[in-house]
Amino acid sequence: MSQEHIAISGSGLVCCLGSGVDEVYRRLCAGECGIHAIDRFPAEPYAQKNAGQVPAEVEARLRAEFPDDDLAGAFVKDAGREALRQAGRRPGSADPRLGLVLATNFGPMESLEWCWRERVDVGSMDRATFDRFDRFPERMGEWLGCAGPRLQLSLSCASGAAALALAADLIRSGRADRVLAIGYDLITEFCWCGLTNLHTITTDCMRPFDLNRSGTIFSEGAAAMLLERRHGATAPTLGLLAGVATNNNAFHMTAPPREAEGSRRVMAAALADAGIAPAEVEHICAHATSTKANDVTEAAAFRNLFGARLAGVTVAAHKSQIGHLMGGAGLAEAIVTLQVIRAGVIPPTINHVTPDPECPVDCVRGTARVRPVRCAITNSAGIGGNNSSVVLLAAP
Repeated sequence: MSQEHIAISGSGLVCCLGSGVDEVYRRLCAGECGIHAIDRFPAEPYAQKNAGQVPAEVEARLRAEFPDDDLAGAFVKDAGREALRQAGRRPGSADPRLGLVLATNFGPMESLEWCWRERVDVGSMDRATFDRFDRFPERMGEWLGCAGPRLQLSLSCASGAAALALAADLIRSGRADRVLAIGYDLITEFCWCGLTNLHTITTDCMRPFDLNRSGTIFSEGAAAMLLERRHGATAPTLGLLAGVATNNNAFHMTAPPREAEGSRRVMAAALADAGIAPAEVEHICAHATSTKANDVTEAAAFRNLFGARLAGVTVAAHKSQIGHLMGGAGLAEAIVTLQVIRAGVIPPTINHVTPDPECPVDCVRGTARVRPVRCAITNSAGIGGNNSSVVLLAAP
């Protein structure tokens, strides 16, 4: 049985292509790439010396505006504020019916690195140093005015889209009238070292669905989406969150199962939640990590779900331009997909030179494409076998 469709009334985004949904989407459509040299810590020990850091001027602005926050907290506040303002709301105005769902891989890791460096420098750690980490959801909620339920989840790189599923549950269950879902992550040296040890980072650029792809490149930022009960929404509706789903492969810690069966099932469940048939989907936002295993199995999942119709469905691979935002990836890609529905222009997949015969998808190679889209689906996956999917519809 399909569930109540949820109204989307605001969105916010800060990432390696800038701050603000409109700016990021414009640069995506122009075919720009936000991956550049790491300058926050010494990158010489690492094979990949480029990452999706936010632009230097954006980082400087956020550190000046939020000097008492972990940079991850500044990302959350910046994206959350944009989403609230788009809906005509003010951060800090406490609303007991406004909930907050945060999603992340590493959390405010800069704060923990500060704790470690304090121990190295002075030989001890002050309990207050952990405050930025321990009270992170509480402090973000207070600043944003989310006086309703506050939660934080971590389902690896499926976290962002899973946050939308949890936010929708809070609204459908009556625990909140509106929920701000924010996915975020920050690149620190600790994070980059750990990610390097996964052996999924390419030494090249990201080439989703390309025969010569060799891995992913991680990035940072925050993506926020404000959801409201459709009937009684207090702001204009940008689009509808029609269906959501999460599941787990229960197969392997890192490897996808054959033909990404878990991804097929989670997308099918999201469509069932929306009351929408696969035949109605016009556009897919793929997880598309540019790894050998992910892209070929994900393409198989699309084929198994959409059948012969897949040839006429566009498949976006936004990580080629903004990198892999980890806990923020699924939410950022949902926001870009919402922009595609609203504007009718699909950003290109860059660096796609040689199509892989095992990935027979129309991934909008090279340049943006004008195409009206009413119904789209996103696919996210993460370590631990986590999967999540979101179905988006044009505003009625």
